[in-house]
Amino acid sequence: MNEKKGIYNERTGLILMLVGLAVFVIAFIVMNPLGAGMGVSESPQRILLLYIFAFAFCLPWGAYWMYKFAQRPDWLTMPGRFIKGMKVVIFSPYALVAIGIVGALFAAAGLGDLGGIDLQAMIIAASASLFGGIVSFFGLFVGQIIARVLLNPVWVGGVSAGALSLLPYTLIDASIWAYFGYIYFRFVHDRKGNFWPAFLLAWVLGEPVHQVWWFMTYWIMKTREDAILAVANDWVVLGAGTFFGIPYWWLSGLLFVPVGLLAGEAARRAFVSGRQETKAASAD
Repeated sequence: MNEKKGIYNERTGLILMLVGLAVFVIAFIVMNPLGAGMGVSESPQRILLLYIFAFAFCLPWGAYWMYKFAQRPDWLTMPGRFIKGMKVVIFSPYALVAIGIVGALFAAAGLGDLGGIDLQAMIIAASASLFGGIVSFFGLFVGQIIARVLLNPVWVGGVSAGALSLLPYTLIDASIWAYFGYIYFRFVHDRKGNFWPAFLLAWVLGEPVHQVWWFMTYWIMKTREDAILAVANDWVVLGAGTFFGIPYWWLSGLLFVPVGLLAGEAARRAFVSGRQETKAASAD
């Protein structure tokens, strides 16, 4: 694919991302969510700043990494099906079905309480390593629509902070996995050496973004006091978590995400192996 065609290219994407980051930083400094002027946690002013973070920075961030992913037609096809020179579209039937499956699984995983086990994190991580960033981005959106609009509407009981903040939270999360999917394909599926060093590198490059993006939302949406307590509960204090007392974000980064990535890796290898066996049988 020729990145020079069209209005959007890699340079444009970088510029939009940097401008968006500058806009958010200025808004954060001027609005000062750490001070008293923004009001209580989840106030309308805080939700506005969350929208700025999501649309000014996270949307260009996600778009940039999806654009880079789309430059690789071999990544856009079903594992083991790419033939050099074949015409590939981004939203092929394969991609659309994958988005639907990921969305349905993501929605179903969020409907029950599994005692601190974040099945949604594992599913979206698996989608990143199996299908890549584009499917993960849109699959997460579809999952949130199914779960929070169709099955369990967030506005039941009246318009709330949860309803108003659903879109920016979803966009922030989706942008993380657009990036993670690209990083995984770039360093794991394109590797020339052993699997585990490449897997570790992809995790080391991807997980900090996962953690930092969500860390920022705590300081945007909560008062300073509430944010300190929430950060301590979710990142610092042993015994505060719901799964054997382990802080949630330790579990997410060290267990849920790696398990999901490995599950997606196993599924992709099964696809490739099945395709190779089919080719061998046809040749015979």
